Amino acid sequence: SSVLSSQEISSVQTSTQSFNGMTVKARSAAREVIATYSVDDIFIELIIQLPPNYPLGSITVESGKRVGVAVQQWRNWMLQLSTYLTHQNGSIMEGLSLWKNNVDK
Repeated sequence: SSVLSSQEISSVQTSTQSFNGMTVKARSAAREVIATYSVDDIFIELIIQLPPNYPLGSITVESGKRVGVAVQQWRNWMLQLSTYLTHQNGSIMEGLSLWKNNVDK
């Protein structure tokens, strides 16, 4: 379990995929990935945490800062990302790409 979570976090750290207007930071000690999307002076933050028993446990997707987004829309994005990461075996970088596309719309 710890090997798999370390591999997932390191794949985020070594990823060459870049996002326009979004920064992605991975913290292996905390088993979490923090994505910050910025437009002008507005920042939207997303925190993805891997459970200690990853991949058996559910990945936790939390919102940090949420500015300018309706609550229902935000919940839909979080549910979509959680479902993608947990039930469709998607990587974190692919999930962040999906989330960014939703925010861009």
